[in-house]
Amino acid sequence: MSYQTTLVGLLEDSREFQLLIDPIAETFEQPIWQNYLNDKFTLSLDWRAVLGAMENSPAASVIDFSSGKPLAVRPTASKMNGEIPTMGNKYQMSKREVRDLLELQDNVGKLGISATELINFLVPDMKRATLGPHKTIDRLFLEAISTGVMTSTASNNPKGVIWNNSLDWGIEQNTVSTVWATAATATPLVDIKAVVDKWIGKGVQFNIIKMSRATFNLMVATAEFKAAYGIEVKKAAKTVTVNSNQFLGVNDINLFLESVDLPMIEIINAPVTIEAKDGTYTTIRPFADNRVSFSVDNNYGDLLRTYANEQRRPNKVKTYATSMNVLLSKYSDMDGNEFTEGELSAFPVLNKANSIAIMKTDVTS
Repeated sequence: MSYQTTLVGLLEDSREFQLLIDPIAETFEQPIWQNYLNDKFTLSLDWRAVLGAMENSPAASVIDFSSGKPLAVRPTASKMNGEIPTMGNKYQMSKREVRDLLELQDNVGKLGISATELINFLVPDMKRATLGPHKTIDRLFLEAISTGVMTSTASNNPKGVIWNNSLDWGIEQNTVSTVWATAATATPLVDIKAVVDKWIGKGVQFNIIKMSRATFNLMVATAEFKAAYGIEVKKAAKTVTVNSNQFLGVNDINLFLESVDLPMIEIINAPVTIEAKDGTYTTIRPFADNRVSFSVDNNYGDLLRTYANEQRRPNKVKTYATSMNVLLSKYSDMDGNEFTEGELSAFPVLNKANSIAIMKTDVTS
């Protein structure tokens, strides 16, 4: 990479900016939502979900060779819609930091300073600006499939827009016979089978269940699960005895669940960092504990995204690049401060919401 990829080059040439970000973006972590949603571009600022009522296909009618075909009834569908939100942050490099960057730039190739060090000085802000919108999409998606709703509150979006009401996807909620925290008498296998059998009656076969690590730990600690595996854990002063010489992991559980025709378990462990108004950070896990999410497969719907206005009408004082569909821009103000911005207008749309079920493991009927 040329030494021209410097602060001066970035602020004057979008092509240089793009050449810098392309190889760097390949090292960024991939968003969770990409495993579950189809990436779709739209020209509209509006999103619309069509929620089908049935996943399976009914049998065709047996008819006489010479007769016409009977008219079948299409499953009813409900609709949800809204406006695609914009997500983004701005990061400021102070005049002192700009000075340090210029010193690095001037000494590339001297005193053991390489171009890589110069680039690494710039990378953190570009990474945060790129991944920030995707982290918000992850939060909204995981919140929805584990609780049934999406929210934007003072806790999870302290610097942005607060929604007066949560967005309810109408996902069916189920309870358990005994809360899973009651290890001696809880029956998670019976609870899971009850939901599966109920939906088979609706023509839907659940193949995957998702839960957090904490919920999984509650499940395998129950007497019912230990009995199913012939495992008894005894705690002495400093010893732990496991009769089968193994602890229960996801792979072990899935082998058993497959043998009894129950859905496979997928553990969701996806922390998201939230920055408060005072600049402090907290970490949340948007996939809720004490919730089990049932689905037919891992295709939940679409991530609808549209262009930013500045992609059509660029600001002459800014330099632009695109990373993971996020519009990045860099510019400086009259006081010598330098800024990096990221912007993405996108929204996760759960077209499969009517074929998802949630079980609350801390609530009884």
